[in-house]
Amino acid sequence: MVMIDQSRLPQRLTPTIGHSHLNLSLLDMNAIFHIEAADKTLQPAIHSPTLMEQIPAHRERPHVRQFMPIAVENPEKKVFLALRDPANLRGDGNSPVIPPELLPLLSLFQGERTLEEISETTGAPRDFLVQLVTVLDDAGLLWGPNCDRLEKEAMDRVRASGAFPAGAANSIGQDAAEATASIRSFLDAAEDPELEGEILGIVAPHLDYGRGGKTYAAAYKAFGAETKVDRIVVLGTNHFGAGDGVVMSRFGFNSPFGIFHADTAFIDLLHKKLGERLFKDEVDYLGEHSIAIHLPWIHTVFGNVPVVAALVPSPLVPLLSDDGARVSFDEFVDALRDSIAAAPGRTLIISSADLSHVGPQFGDETPIGAEIRKQVESYDRSLLATYLEGNMQSFLHKVTRDGNHQRWCSIGNMTAAKLITGGLPELVEYSQSPTESDPQGNALVSSAALVLMKV
Repeated sequence: MVMIDQSRLPQRLTPTIGHSHLNLSLLDMNAIFHIEAADKTLQPAIHSPTLMEQIPAHRERPHVRQFMPIAVENPEKKVFLALRDPANLRGDGNSPVIPPELLPLLSLFQGERTLEEISETTGAPRDFLVQLVTVLDDAGLLWGPNCDRLEKEAMDRVRASGAFPAGAANSIGQDAAEATASIRSFLDAAEDPELEGEILGIVAPHLDYGRGGKTYAAAYKAFGAETKVDRIVVLGTNHFGAGDGVVMSRFGFNSPFGIFHADTAFIDLLHKKLGERLFKDEVDYLGEHSIAIHLPWIHTVFGNVPVVAALVPSPLVPLLSDDGARVSFDEFVDALRDSIAAAPGRTLIISSADLSHVGPQFGDETPIGAEIRKQVESYDRSLLATYLEGNMQSFLHKVTRDGNHQRWCSIGNMTAAKLITGGLPELVEYSQSPTESDPQGNALVSSAALVLMKV
């Protein structure tokens, strides 16, 4: 039996993993429960007063938005979970904190069951569930009117500034000098791949710099010091957003170097082909790191060039609806290829892609050890070999046949980069997140640096 004592909860917790500047708020004492190990039935540790029975419909049948559970601990080393909103819709960085035993309860908040039904299924008192959904709703973590309002307010801030928040772009330095020094140190340590010919694009990680810095450097080192481009198209992955099609935006992106402005003339070419549906889910950029994390590298290597950002879905996952309201993978690839051919100057493609995601953090039972690392690398290199052959039909067939069991997360933008450029992929470096970054073996993320060469 695990008992969570309210007296042991501080008003501010220190993250053990995740972001280092995380403002945390706590649930009321009524949220503190213990769990019977035998039947997993929730039992109240503290009785709460009866709450009003009439609650808004979206709370009565709660549907939780995607969130990042971040382990945090108090001074007594007791672990809790901060439920981080990737989009930070509130704009204040605050996250509700819950005991980890409550995480399975949130998996039932899918908009299908009422609070009464959830209470009957789990044994959790309705009063507690009302309080829990209220906290989630106030944090913008429930779909509904408050989430809609917070989304609008967040996008109003983007419109006012002309750019999305810096987000991951700030993780390598809070100002231009610090960011440049960090990038240069990575590049200086990387080997020159000494490639001959014209580079049409690269595949590089979107992993944090601590685990993936040398792989970023291996990819960007392929460019000579005098490489000039007119625009860079960054193809990202929509990790947390609601959009299931291709998502673009006319807004720029903040960074330690100022705003990276969008190439609006180039985006107009795509808009003429694909229409307003390109921008339907642009709010998804608020919580997405796979674009912003490349900006310091782009600025250091190329300067403040215009950027065209696109979040690209997997071609193996059909759109939820075939009503044409969102842009499909195939439509986008054809339109982008044609737009690059029609636009003046040189366009470079960056596929922002991580490979395998393995370990308990991603749902596996076995902690990461040396043998698992070998198995992951063996399969990664096998799938990379298929990609390097350049036949995307064979590549996608292998991913489908194997069920993507190692959870490559960027099948869409990697495939798009190859199809759009027509370049021949060359592998520069393969890497795995280092053991010292995760001694408990909770997660392994692999990545690769590839260069797409003109044939």
